[in-house]
Amino acid sequence: MKKRYLYSILFGVPGIIVSLVISFVAAGFAGGVLWIFVFGDNPWPASVENILPALFVLFALTIWLASITIGYSIGKRLEQQPTLNKKHILASISVTVISILFIVFHQLSVGNLGPKSDGLRCSDFCTQKGYSASSIPPQDSGERSCSCLDHSGHEIITVPIDSVDPSK
Repeated sequence: MKKRYLYSILFGVPGIIVSLVISFVAAGFAGGVLWIFVFGDNPWPASVENILPALFVLFALTIWLASITIGYSIGKRLEQQPTLNKKHILASISVTVISILFIVFHQLSVGNLGPKSDGLRCSDFCTQKGYSASSIPPQDSGERSCSCLDHSGHEIITVPIDSVDPSK
């Protein structure tokens, strides 16, 4: 395989992951700017619902194609050398692994992966029992309980959080 194609892959694989992370951050930033400085809490135009995702895709594809193009041009320049540079392969693998670990640790920190938080377990329990809302005491209070509330916000039942299992 020619080095130009190999380097396109070496730059493209981590490039897609990095481009998605950067695009998520940029889309979140754009949404935040539009919310704070442009539209606020007022109803947003329907066109924004199409423009933000389109900009996300365009931004991700642009960054990814740029990384592939850079890899292609570097590989083309290095085709005259008979051996493959092991540092480049190691760098590509490292950036890919670090990017994946960044995503996994982020998802763990926000609660999308791993065990459910006490608040989410309480909410699921109360919703399954037919109550309108749920409440847990502040974490620093030392109390570990789950309260189910009616539609007026009045506490109906309180159970220990350790006994809450939404699957029951």
